[in-house]
Amino acid sequence: MPVAVVLWVRRRFGVTWKVIGIGALAFALSQMFTRVPAIQIIQYLLKDQLKASAVLMNVWIAVLSLTAGLFEETARLIAFKYPLKDQRTWRNAIGFGAGHGGLESAVLIGGLALIGLINVVVLTRMDITTLPLAPEQLDQVRVAKAQISAMRWWEPLLGAYERMGAMLVHIGMTVLVLQRFLRDQRRWYWIAMGLHALMNWATVMVMTQVGPIAAEGVVTAFALLSLWIILRFRPAHAEPTAS
Repeated sequence: MPVAVVLWVRRRFGVTWKVIGIGALAFALSQMFTRVPAIQIIQYLLKDQLKASAVLMNVWIAVLSLTAGLFEETARLIAFKYPLKDQRTWRNAIGFGAGHGGLESAVLIGGLALIGLINVVVLTRMDITTLPLAPEQLDQVRVAKAQISAMRWWEPLLGAYERMGAMLVHIGMTVLVLQRFLRDQRRWYWIAMGLHALMNWATVMVMTQVGPIAAEGVVTAFALLSLWIILRFRPAHAEPTAS
């Protein structure tokens, strides 16, 4: 899906691979090589405290949401300030957002989903009684198998649906950050960061309090808002395409 979206954006809007690649690189530098490893280390060090305190867990969710918005929107800001300073157009914001969200969907989400699929296939096909595990660990495996068997056919597709909405959000937030330069107003960067953080926080809170379907409703609402942002800031006159 993310590959198809990137190819469609490139053909439809005439965006260069450079712009798409910088979008993908911005995600890698702001998340995969910096924030995500740091978050994993801190979360490991605080694992006992987080389990013991609901208040601390809520604070941690807020920190995760804020840092996601801060890191990613700042990466967009830096990209349009330096490597893309001569390519500050709406269509390039579309391409940048597609590259940014595409890498996240294909690697960070899609890669983990593929590993999970392999684990599910292996788990459902093996005799768990042959595993060299302690009794309590075997019980955990049995519970996992029961949960997998109880899943309805459409539940595994929620992740793909969520990624479609997330890519729209990435494109919408890129369009907002671009306004920081086109309108020379810093507030657009802060608005993008706030919306990004709010979406992450609301999605996680609704997921934990209500369930996955309600959480996808939150993602859908922000995706529709992002679509409105994309169309709202579309220039009235056609922009030149890249050669």
